[in-house]
Amino acid sequence: MPQFLEVHIENTNSCRYRCVMCPRDQHTRALGYMSIEDFTLTLQRLGSFDGHFHLHGFGEPLLDRKLAQKVKILKTHFPNSKAHIFSTLGVRLQEDTFNQLADAGLDSIGVSLYGYTPQSYQAVHGYDGFALVKKNLQALSIAMQRPQSHLHTTIKLASDNIASTLPIASLDKQPAFTDWLQGLGFSILPWGYVHNYGDGRTYNAPNPDKLCPVLNGMRKYILNITWDLNVIPCCYDFNASIIFGNLRTQTLEEIFDSPEYLRFCLAHFTKDLSSYPVCQNCEKNDYS
Repeated sequence: MPQFLEVHIENTNSCRYRCVMCPRDQHTRALGYMSIEDFTLTLQRLGSFDGHFHLHGFGEPLLDRKLAQKVKILKTHFPNSKAHIFSTLGVRLQEDTFNQLADAGLDSIGVSLYGYTPQSYQAVHGYDGFALVKKNLQALSIAMQRPQSHLHTTIKLASDNIASTLPIASLDKQPAFTDWLQGLGFSILPWGYVHNYGDGRTYNAPNPDKLCPVLNGMRKYILNITWDLNVIPCCYDFNASIIFGNLRTQTLEEIFDSPEYLRFCLAHFTKDLSSYPVCQNCEKNDYS
């Protein structure tokens, strides 16, 4: 069984956004939220683990009103681990939401933010949430500055490299917006590329000659679990079309010794992906 360095737990696959680079238009699996019982069971299945947890998947984690409770449970089970989420921040929240998350032990938030006027924001994200996001950024900044908080936030902004790929019409507004973000205490990370999400998009040419990094790369060390406890190969499988097993009825050892996992490995080693459409268009990017 792979020795995992990260565990990605999808607390929900719900999202109100329709970002142009995200294949939510092809998302057909059932929507739901991981229950506290299933979350606890997932942690129990992991045994001893002190790596990084990402409490998000193909959805907006802040829609989960029990997220702070889950972070607290996680930190109780694995006090030396790190807990992260990736969010749009485009959610109407209670005033103390970020304080609750910080107090529960959340270590970091990554924010997807690729438009710098209301018009360009809506063009990219498919949602008129620019004012709401700015309001939440200000609240998050205040929560980060509390003496007992260890919460860190990184804002992913669009780089010049993707300006021709996505309808981002306000890159000229980005420098002033960046100054505003840094004044609030946020770190900035340029977002330099878009990806295919398997067969979800066609931004990049597939790489049929490269071995899947789930088998021979950093993604081998990332465990991906959907909200309904299916174990899937990677986050690019947004529809959970490849299921190795389910943690409700199987241990991790059983899942990674299952015929489903072995068939997946054999298909990639022999380069016969006819049974895996989601893998055929994948650029096989590793994870860093």
